[in-house]
Amino acid sequence: MPKHLLVRNKHGEPVCACGFRPEILGAAGEKPVGAQWKAKADVLNHVDTARDLPERKPNPSDPFDVGAERVYPRAGVRRRPDGSWLLTLWDGPDIAHELHEGSAEHTTRYNAFCTGQMIIDSHWRAGTRLNGLAA
Repeated sequence: MPKHLLVRNKHGEPVCACGFRPEILGAAGEKPVGAQWKAKADVLNHVDTARDLPERKPNPSDPFDVGAERVYPRAGVRRRPDGSWLLTLWDGPDIAHELHEGSAEHTTRYNAFCTGQMIIDSHWRAGTRLNGLAA
């Protein structure tokens, strides 16, 4: 999915990062007064229209999607509605591991991240998955 945001091309014209260019910029001859302002407004309307797609809020039980290639085991830290930080560990796209009660929730993001890094790093160095089987 292309990104939709206001950028300027090499000629200093307002365009969308997805390639959308307002029609007013393509008019032959001298540009009317306010063409840059109108073009900027058109791009921002295009961006708003593109972003009106239904938005799905991430669920703390979802693995982070950072691209086509993912390395497992992996960990993720997400903020919960109550302000605490939830640490989740995965062995595969649909294989999440629960931590002992109380050890998955952290008061700071740093503590949650360090705990996840410590667990995942030790399994990577040992060459095992979180369930103890060979990676």
